[in-house]
Amino acid sequence: MIVLIVVALLALVAPSLWVLRLWSLSRGPVAPEAPVELGLLDMAYLNGGAGRVADTVITKMHQDGRVTVADGTVTAAGAASDNALERALLRHCGSDWAVPLGRLRRELRRDHAVLTLHRSLVERGVLLRPEVHRWWPRALVVQLVGLAVTGVVAVVAFDVASFPVLALVAFGIVVQVGCRPGGTRMPFTSEGREIARRHLRSPHWSVTNPYSHPEGLAGVVAAGGTAALPDGDLREQFERAAAEDPAASPSRRDEDSPGWSSSSSSSTSCGGGLVVGFACDSGFGGDSGDSRDSGGSAGHTGGMICSSSSCSSSSCSSGSSCSSGSSCSSSSCGSSS
Repeated sequence: MIVLIVVALLALVAPSLWVLRLWSLSRGPVAPEAPVELGLLDMAYLNGGAGRVADTVITKMHQDGRVTVADGTVTAAGAASDNALERALLRHCGSDWAVPLGRLRRELRRDHAVLTLHRSLVERGVLLRPEVHRWWPRALVVQLVGLAVTGVVAVVAFDVASFPVLALVAFGIVVQVGCRPGGTRMPFTSEGREIARRHLRSPHWSVTNPYSHPEGLAGVVAAGGTAALPDGDLREQFERAAAEDPAASPSRRDEDSPGWSSSSSSSTSCGGGLVVGFACDSGFGGDSGDSRDSGGSAGHTGGMICSSSSCSSSSCSSGSSCSSGSSCSSSSCGSSS
């Protein structure tokens, strides 16, 4: 009897409490009285990862006349920039103020400014903290093993003490089934998922016409990828660059969405941060061999709202340097989204 209780406490109760703790942290610290506003680049990252951010920055500066995109080359028209990612774009243009579009998209995906953007979303409670995202699946595996061991021991050594232990097994099953990470590629907190969904459905972001969207061409790219651009030279430039990019995926909207379901992930965890959209090499600056959300072409869809419950979560961190410069649930333990 004592052995049975010890096994239950060590193999099942402790891991279950660990899972519950991680689940509680996944709720997010966002308070209703402190609403979070998401900007253009926030929406781009949440909808399509680092690749969508790169395309949005290029499109934004192009529509403002600060860069030109022609013949597969991005040329800077001046040094004006409004944020770190725009400064990163200018840095990557180099001393010639020009860079091939395909190379610029890859370098922006790897730039440290994308990691900074991700961290800002973590700090605002929209995305999971790196340690929660990293340890949650592992805790579930440990708890599942403990659940199996405890169940077998309780059945084999069946006596009066087995009944409360079997009740703990039932509790462990509820934790295992109910407290799993959500099915989106983007590691949302529960609060963050609601914030993102609310923004996506707002009149500001539901506009699909680039000529009436408050953010113009950049707004429709942030929400739906470069395939949401009207037919024309800019869209053709992006499509050509994506076709030449070995890291880009086919231009399918479900693959470009953070809610896209796949058994393989293009993102990795490194550098103490999580950036969706490419894999890490050594430290910062690694390119991806399969950046499924790095290709900018995607249909106009809200990547934060998805119907699949088996989407894969993924993460990565990145960086680079220069001068001057759903309804997938995030968690489902005892709550619905």
